[in-house]
Parts: sequence; structure tokens; C-alpha cells
Amino acid sequence: MPSVTTLLKRWQELKAEYLQYADLQQEIAERVIPHRSNITRLLSPGERQTRELFDSTAVEASENLAASLHGTLTPSTQPWLSLKLRQEEFNELPDVKNWLEDCSRRIHAALRQSNWTTAVHEMYLDLVGPAAMGCLFVEEKAPLATGHFGGFRFATQAPGSYFVAEDAEGRIDTVFREVSLTARAILGKWKAEKVGDKIRDTVATKPDQRFTVLQAVMPNDDADRDERKRGPRHMPWRSTYLIVETRHKLEEGGFEEFPFLCPRWAKTSGEVYGRGPSHTALPDIKTLNKVVEFTLQAAPLAMIPPTIELDDSVVGELDLRPGGRNVVSGPGNRNLSELFAFMQTGMKVDLSELSIERLQGNIRRKYFSQLLELKDKPNMTIPEITIRHDEMLRMLGPTAGRLESEFLNPGVERYFGIMARAGALLPLPRTLAEQGQELPDLDIEYEGPLARAQRTVELTAQDRVFGFVAALTQAMAASGVPPAQAAAVWDVLKVDKWVRDRAEITGVRTDSLNSPEDVETARQIRAQAQQAEAERMQAMQTAEAAGKAAPMVKEIGAMAMAGQNGGSR
Repeated sequence: MPSVTTLLKRWQELKAEYLQYADLQQEIAERVIPHRSNITRLLSPGERQTRELFDSTAVEASENLAASLHGTLTPSTQPWLSLKLRQEEFNELPDVKNWLEDCSRRIHAALRQSNWTTAVHEMYLDLVGPAAMGCLFVEEKAPLATGHFGGFRFATQAPGSYFVAEDAEGRIDTVFREVSLTARAILGKWKAEKVGDKIRDTVATKPDQRFTVLQAVMPNDDADRDERKRGPRHMPWRSTYLIVETRHKLEEGGFEEFPFLCPRWAKTSGEVYGRGPSHTALPDIKTLNKVVEFTLQAAPLAMIPPTIELDDSVVGELDLRPGGRNVVSGPGNRNLSELFAFMQTGMKVDLSELSIERLQGNIRRKYFSQLLELKDKPNMTIPEITIRHDEMLRMLGPTAGRLESEFLNPGVERYFGIMARAGALLPLPRTLAEQGQELPDLDIEYEGPLARAQRTVELTAQDRVFGFVAALTQAMAASGVPPAQAAAVWDVLKVDKWVRDRAEITGVRTDSLNSPEDVETARQIRAQAQQAEAERMQAMQTAEAAGKAAPMVKEIGAMAMAGQNGGSR
């Protein structure tokens, strides 16, 4: 494990690199997500956070985009992932399929029972806001008194409180995060013998004094690490907690999976931290706030402009209320406008309103508001609404690609690994256990609204082909082609697979469908029943025909007998 000096030096280096981005992030945060605007400027508790805001268009648009990402990628109200095995031949086995679906349900239930919803929404706000990236720490809660799995705990790291580094493939694999804790909280989280004399003494005198606790998580590159062994020293990721002020190491441990989920909206080559819609919209946001500020300053001049008065021409106090009376006096027969007049400021509110509307529209477009807000028209049908909604979701597809690789995939692997080690998942089915695998190689399929909307293209293609084949069959029958030959066109399509694909895309649960074996058995039973019925009908027809033929046979026999008798005479 690295020493405290080594860790503090690495922390200072990563922090110095981050400071190149900090000023820009602070500028964005003050205008987009004010409650995150303590990146380079320390805000006092209760201090006003909207000093730079004169228009809330960017705030509203960013919040809508964050909420939309949450609702379309990882909705809290419906399942959004399913598990598959990379060995495709296993996925069709009933026990494996049921086991995978059960694992998915258990993961969903564990997420719903944690603080997932609130934490991930904060992360989405950071993703569309100043940092253009999020940082979500995932850890396992302490086991229950019964020894069972205690659940997940999520902690969203604010911009400026964490510093990252990438590996050779551009993936974030190192995170240093700062946590401000009181002396009493440090003593409560770690044992008294681990916190050091300084913390113990502070707890006795100033229990609420705050200290900076630094957690460093990085790949475990120790040469003597043995993957076959357990324990923090042999885990793929090592973790160290230390107190910055006292340079005291609190805890050394490790993780089986990287515990931080750090998605970025987009990334410039050569940079580590993200860039997103707020970076693109910043010029318009700053301009809009200035235009609104100037408009607010100039509007009173247009409503109550300054006066031009001849010295001592106004009798008494100047009354600028609506309908107010101002008595003026002056020598001779001078014109009133020479004694008292309002200054023409040249302020045109209509021009400023046009500028404001144009800037607001530009900002909303940067945050995809035109895709997130469906434009209604009178008498819209349900199919029209569905098509528009699906189109909106498909347009966000490119953004979802990076989120899948940097957020969703590593997240599901982390959740699955924690629950599997805690015994919160069912044992491997016998088919997989016989393969000698402790945990199988899993693939993740996402079933949220965005993923489903992207796959509705398949449904549309199916509908078109189905309609074409149906029309072709009817045309062939109408042109005199024998019905059996016309119906043979359907043999081209794998109808069973189409039905199963359609059920999967639309979200039908696996246990609502019969297995291929059950379908084949039902078809055999039906075919046998149909064959038995056909044989019964044939037997009835034969018997009926025999019954009708019996009198005729009897009459023919009588005629033949009569002929023989006549011949003997």
C-alpha cells in the first residue's frame, strides 16, 4: 500500500490538474445550477446563490434535461435492465432464463430500497451542468442483524470535491475524493484506536471542528497480489482513507469492482473532465443574463423617465406617481415644455423582448428542449403521440452510448457483484454450475424508455413486412393461385421468433411466455387432437356411407338371386 506522503503528493498533482477546469465550471454553475456554485468560491450556509442570475431559462432547461435522462435511461418506476449470458446457447434454457430474470428483479428492488433515485438525479444534474460529468460512489451498507444483505448506499460527489485520472484506454480508474467530517463524525465512523491522538483530543474539546478526510481509490498494481486470495491486499482496486490535516491513515481496504461511476457527456481529446450542453450554451446564457439585467435597469427609465426642469420651475415636491400633478411657474408666456418635460431615453422594450426570446430559444435548443417537449395539435391520436414520443427518445441515442459504457455497464456489474457476494441472489442454476464457473460472463440489455424507443424501429419493420406479405397473399389468391400455394409465402418468416422479439422489445416478462418446448408440446397435442378428430369424422362419413349403401346392396343381392332362380327354369 502507498504511504501517506505518496498519496498526498498524488492528490495535489490531480487537484492542480483539475484547477484548469475549475474556473469555467464555477462560471457555469453560478448560471445553471446555483446550488453547486461552491467550486472555487466558498459559500456560507444560507448565503444567496443566485447573484449572477437574472433569467432562469438555463436553470429550468438543465433540470428538465436531467429529469428526462433519469426518466428515459434509469426510470425509478419501471425495470430498466435485463441480464443475458454471453454464451447465447444458455439464454434459451428455461432455468437459466428464469434465473437471469430473477437477478434483474432483485437488483431493481435493491435500487428502489436505497437512496438511488435522489443520488442519481444529482449526478444527472452535474452531467448536464458545470462538470459535464458525474461521480457516483457505490458501496454496500452494513449487513442486517440477521446477517442478510443490507442494501446499497450511493453518494454523489460535487464538482470540485473529487479528482480523477484515466488509464491507457481513456477510462477513469483513479479517484481521489474529499469529504468534510467533524471530529465527532470521524470518531463515530472509525474506531478510537484508528483516528489518532489529534482527533481524540479534538472530540473532547471541539467535537464539531471539521477535518478533510481523503479517500484514494486506484488500481491495485502490487507485484505480490494474488487474484486467488481474498482480502483487501489482493483485490483489483485498493482504497485508502486518511486525514489531510493530521496526515494520519485511517483505513486501508479494497474493492472487487471500481466503486465510482464517472460518466461524461462528451470529452475533448487530451482532456480528462467532460464538456457538455452547458459549455456550449454558456455564451448565450451570459448574454441573456446581461440583456435581462440591462432591460431591468432601463425599464424604469421608459416607464418613469428623468425630467428636464427649468431651475425653480416646479412648485413643491416633484410628483412622479401616475396621474400626479406638478405645478410649474415661470416668467412671461413661456411654453410649458420649456419649463418641465420628460427626457426621451430611446428605450424600446419591444426590441429587448425580441432579443430575450431569441436567446431563450437558443438556450433551450442546447438542452434539447425541442425534443423533450411534445408539440401538441388538435385531435392527436394515440399512435401519433407514441410516434412523436419515440422519435424524441431516439434523438437522445448518441448521448446514451457514452452513458452506457461509463455509467450503466460498470454500475450493473457493481450491483451484481455486491449482491452475489452477499448471497442476495439465487444460486447458479445447475446448467451453469456444471460449467465450473463461479460467476458467468454477463451481458446487459437496457429496457428503459430510451432503449425501447430505439428498438421500435424493429417493430416498425416487422409491421411493414407483415403487411406486405398479407397483401401479397390476398393478391395471389385473388389472381387464382391455389390457397395452399399463396399461404406458402408465410413460410419465409420465422413467426415464432417475431412474436418473442416483439414481446421482449415491448417489455413483456419472460415468465408470461411459454418456453419453446412447451409450445412444441402444445402444438403436438393440438395436432394429435386434430388428427383424431379427422379420423373420427372420416369414420363417421364411412359409416354413414355404408348405412346409405346397405339397402342398395341388399336390393342388388335380391335381384341377383332372382336372376339365378329364373335361369334354372
